[in-house]
Amino acid sequence: MLAIFVIIAAVYGLVVDDAYRLVPQLTRETWRAQDAVTLATVPVLLWATWRARAGSLSAHLVSVGILTWLTYGYAHLSIGAPFNAMFLVYVSVMSLAGFAMLDGLLRVDVAAVAPAFAHAPRRATAWFLAIAGAGIGVLWLSEIVVALPGGLPKNIALSELPNPTWVLDLGWIIPTALAAALLLRRRHPAGPVLAGAMLVMLLTLSVTMLAVVPFALTAGLGTDPVVTQQLVVFAIVFTVLGGIEGWLLARARRRLGIVTSSWLRRGWWSETS
Repeated sequence: MLAIFVIIAAVYGLVVDDAYRLVPQLTRETWRAQDAVTLATVPVLLWATWRARAGSLSAHLVSVGILTWLTYGYAHLSIGAPFNAMFLVYVSVMSLAGFAMLDGLLRVDVAAVAPAFAHAPRRATAWFLAIAGAGIGVLWLSEIVVALPGGLPKNIALSELPNPTWVLDLGWIIPTALAAALLLRRRHPAGPVLAGAMLVMLLTLSVTMLAVVPFALTAGLGTDPVVTQQLVVFAIVFTVLGGIEGWLLARARRRLGIVTSSWLRRGWWSETS
């Protein structure tokens, strides 16, 4: 059901001209790039879910990471995109993916999987998540704080409403990244599980931001020097971030040990008679 809803919403955004109206053209192309990447994650999600049911811990973390991405992306569209025919589909994807993400995290027996992460790159991952999370937080706060005395931040586009990215990043993604970094530093058994899912989500985000470049150029935005400068920044920053995220995930996968015991609980809470 989730895959069907995602396909419907993503195809709508890609083929309907006024799907994302009343927003700057760069924002429109960003959302269309998001639709394209999200569409590509559907077969990956289905494959990862199938492999996870067969007992693959790494596939399980990939599926949770993609579910995190879907929750993030469709929460963004639910509260940030002008109302369109897909509104209820956006909310449905956000809800289904969000509860599936929680289910995928909370049912993992972190004590049982801890030995498999004995040689995972904890320190490098912790530093990356901490620096990336703090850096993005400082970036957004630098735009917000200066406007608090009574002005408006520069990154305001639609009816002077706050940027949904600020809400989701400051309220959810950045705290989660920092929490994963702290858990890794403390060698808590939940650290690698949360960090692995976050790295998959962040890698998908980096790929999306790189995909904005060809979408924007195809739309003719390359003639605007300001937009061109933004696209160059996108290309450089997210190539570096995506490279680090991919390297950390590949390194962790190579060092992942075998899970010998049952690691996925039947439910969130223990049953009592």
